[in-house]
Amino acid sequence: MNRKVAGILKELGLWRVFIIVLILRSPFEFLNAILGANMLESFLRLAETRNGDALVPIFWRFLLCVILLFAYNAIVWCTISIKADMLFHKRLRKRLLESMLSRTKQEMEEYSVGDWITRLNSDVDKTADYLTAPINFMHAVIAGLNLILSSVVLIVLNTRLFIVAILIMAVFFYLSAVVIIKKIPAHRKKAQEAYAEYTNWMEPIALSGAAIRIYEGQEIVMNRVEEASNRILRENVKAHRLTAWSAVVNIFSGNVGYLLLLLVGNCMMGSGIRDFAQLSKITQYRAEMMRSVMCVNNCMNNMRTNLTGAERVEEVLNKYGI
Repeated sequence: MNRKVAGILKELGLWRVFIIVLILRSPFEFLNAILGANMLESFLRLAETRNGDALVPIFWRFLLCVILLFAYNAIVWCTISIKADMLFHKRLRKRLLESMLSRTKQEMEEYSVGDWITRLNSDVDKTADYLTAPINFMHAVIAGLNLILSSVVLIVLNTRLFIVAILIMAVFFYLSAVVIIKKIPAHRKKAQEAYAEYTNWMEPIALSGAAIRIYEGQEIVMNRVEEASNRILRENVKAHRLTAWSAVVNIFSGNVGYLLLLLVGNCMMGSGIRDFAQLSKITQYRAEMMRSVMCVNNCMNNMRTNLTGAERVEEVLNKYGI
């Protein structure tokens, strides 16, 4: 977790609450992976041995486990997690408002009206999204745990196939996460600054429209608004283009790794791999590893984007020790 976001959590007194929510949600992905892999292996083995009588009892057993697992996740998500998210929004907005009320007029004028509005709304939302929104920090931790545990299981099942899978993922993950994604935050931050400038120009249009028309300032105001809008568009397009390239790399990595795993696994059939059912189980854990890597990659992308808002919020809170 970014130290600035962690500092905000501690400042709001929500650090322990967030850790508890994180611990409660962490096991879901790996338990779901275990169920999926073992269910596929069991069904394929029963089909190979033509043991149809055992198929229905095993189906109901796995179905019950899946229902219980998803019910647990839904309870955690819909009760504890959503309440923690609402509490975070409430306390952070309150703290920012307290910061505004405690300032002198000169201190308030350090930021424009549009900048204050952006910090109180968009930046607060981005800070909360960094922690609890889908495909952000919390999902990165869950996916990371799933990646580690699935890797351990795959090592136990077949070390050579694990090496094949991890080599492919490591190369493409470095290309996507380190080379491509690290450029995105700079564009997102510039877009956020341009948005604050755009919001700042809305005030004179809304409150002083008549004066602008009297002094024939419409063209100047509209030019400034257009410049800010174009800056927002340019920076967001650059960030989206990098995100698209990252997705292409992830998809290519998944397909190449899957084909190599099947090729090597087929050569090892009967020597290291018992049958097709076991190979299918191995591919399931490899798929979980790949899915977790892609999730972490996407989370890092979104976290870098939302971190721009968290930094702007932390700047206000930290500057005056509020």
